[in-house]
Amino acid sequence: MHAHVANQRRDFHHKIAHGLVRRYGLVDVEALNAKGLAGSRIAKSLYDAGWSQFFSILSDKRQKLV
Repeated sequence: MHAHVANQRRDFHHKIAHGLVRRYGLVDVEALNAKGLAGSRIAKSLYDAGWSQFFSILSDKRQKLV
């Protein structure tokens, strides 16, 4: 079941990243204090979202489309 959720998340990240890069070309990502946010009420959501994976995929999509 964990693999299924991971695959769904990865697929979602690829689709969103592809759409952003095709539509805007250049996407800036704000540097957030992840450690500070991890201590807040949104910590679980922050970790569940897989931000690091999304930023990596976004960077790869941008490099491929340039």
